[in-house]
Amino acid sequence: MVLAGPILAGAVVALAGWFAADAWPLSQAMTLVNWLAQVFVIATGVCAAVALTGDPLIELHESTPTGFRQVQFLRAGLVALSGLAGAALMFFPLHALRVWPRDEGWTSVAPPAGAVVIMIVVALVAAAFAGTASTTTIAVVAAWMFLAMLWDPYVLPLHLQRGVPLIISAGLLVAVWHRLANAERNIAKVVAA
Repeated sequence: MVLAGPILAGAVVALAGWFAADAWPLSQAMTLVNWLAQVFVIATGVCAAVALTGDPLIELHESTPTGFRQVQFLRAGLVALSGLAGAALMFFPLHALRVWPRDEGWTSVAPPAGAVVIMIVVALVAAAFAGTASTTTIAVVAAWMFLAMLWDPYVLPLHLQRGVPLIISAGLLVAVWHRLANAERNIAKVVAA
């Protein structure tokens, strides 16, 4: 269900946008799509948080050639692929219907796709350093609120709107890669919990 969540959320937003475009004036339909696109982003972030936390088998992962780091990155990658598919499924029909807000052509798929990647990186960072589902979910919600309320409405050039957070996310991925390489700390965190 975690992998299907982002795709389902993207499909629901596309359907709601299609119905709104058919029934409402264009400006109202765009407003609805703008808000529902944010619901898609948070749904993807929560799916990532669920996929990356609560694993009681860290000891088993660390005792096999496929360590916990590879497992976590694989989980994050699968949710990212699902989220990117959901973003495409959401964007392209709404772009064709001309109800996508601030539509600048095909490049306008970058805001939802970039937000998916950012949410997953935040979930991966929180899961690696905190390890609990509640902390990871809170971190995802905080990152979503920052993007939706402070960053995206005021940073409008697309290359800055998604470029800066994605560069920061790349740096965070390096930190997570090194953190998850410490097998003793991974196991100690589970034993302490």
